[in-house]
Formats: sequence, C-alpha cells, structure tokens
Amino acid sequence: MSGLSWGSWARQAAFTAAALAVGVVLGIQARTEHSIETRLQVPSGRLGEVAYRYHMAERRQAALRREVAALRDAVAAEEQRVARGRSALAALAADLDRTRMLAGLTPVRGPGVVVTVADSPRPLRPGEDPNLVLIHYSDVRAVVGTLWAAGAEAVAVNDERLVGTSGISCVGTTILCNVRRLAPPYRIAAIGDPRALVGALDARGGVLEQLRAFDFPVLVTVSHDLHIPAYTGGFQHRYAKPVGEGG
Repeated sequence: MSGLSWGSWARQAAFTAAALAVGVVLGIQARTEHSIETRLQVPSGRLGEVAYRYHMAERRQAALRREVAALRDAVAAEEQRVARGRSALAALAADLDRTRMLAGLTPVRGPGVVVTVADSPRPLRPGEDPNLVLIHYSDVRAVVGTLWAAGAEAVAVNDERLVGTSGISCVGTTILCNVRRLAPPYRIAAIGDPRALVGALDARGGVLEQLRAFDFPVLVTVSHDLHIPAYTGGFQHRYAKPVGEGG
C-alpha cells in the first residue's frame, strides 16, 4: 500500500508540476499578448497575421537591399564607363589641340628671334634702278627659309602667320603674304632655339650678310617670350585628298 501510495503521489506531483508549468507559460503568453495589445493596439487574435506581415516585410526589405546593391554596382560601372569616355575625349581634345597648333591655327609663344629689315636709306645715284634700295619679296622669303631650315617652329611676317599653304610674292613695292598686302619695314618673328636661329642668320654668305652689304638696315633681336598670332586665313584643297579616299 505504501508503494502504491508513493507512486500515486509521484504521478500526482508530476501532473501538478506540469500543470503549474503550463500555467506559467500561459500566464507569460497572456501578459505578452496584453502588452502587445496595449502598445501596438493589435488584438491578440490578429497576432498571427501581424507575424506573417512582419515576415513578408522582412523578405521585401531583403529584396530591396539586394536591389540597392545591384543598382550601386550598376552606378559604379556607369561611372567607370563615363570616366573612361572622358579620358578618351580628353585625349582626343589634346590631339586636336596639338594638330591645330601644328597647323598654325592657335597663337603660340616661346623663345625665338625677330628679324627686322627695311628699305635702304642710301640715296640713289643718277640713273640707278630704284629696285636696288627696295626690299623685295625674295629677300623676305630668303630670311623665312633660313629660319625654317634652322628649326623654327612658328614664323610670322608682320604678324601674318605662315602655314603650309602660305606664299610670299611681289606686288609693286610691297609683298603679298596670305593674300594680305604687307609694306616695309618687315618684322619676321620666329619661335625656336634662339642660338640655332641666330647662328643660321649670321652665317657667312647668308642672306643677312648680303643685305647688309647693300646697305639694307637689318636688326636681329633675341626674345625669351615671343608671341606669334594664329593663322586667320582659310584652307582650300581642290586636288589633294587623303590617301584612300574615293576607293
């Protein structure tokens, strides 16, 4: 009897403990539901729906995070593409600027020399040809050719920039350069190595020595910051075409 009583008592104690545990859990759940109802104003019967919506919101939030990350990657890739495009555009602009400078279409500055030549002040003797005391286009052209041969990178006559299509010809007592009439004195400016330019101009038997021999006033000035304007004329090629054009 005592053993059966002990077993019955044990089962009853276990049942009581379980009931107490269930009661505690239910009490905690009740308090939690009451707290949720009070704070969130959500009836306890809708807590399952709220939990489901919360779960779905978390899933949408995760999807939005992934979308934001993808968009950021796309923006970064686009920025890199634009940067590469800008670099290519900057390189093309630099090439264009260099080409324009080589073509004489931009003003330039640098070290060089200025050669000034004028008609001879020597009075003519009776019967002498007046051309003997006049500076001719051939004299100006000879000075320009000497400067080009000595390495000049830019040349102008009376601020008229010389380019590949420029010509110097005679028009009476004046010269024609780039279809512009120029009168003496002629100021021939050239940018380049001043020592090389002066050395070529002062060479024995050169054009300046010949001009001085006929009493033409010649002045050579070295400049460390010479300005030469851009070519302002036009270009017209009726016969020359790029190689490969027209098949």
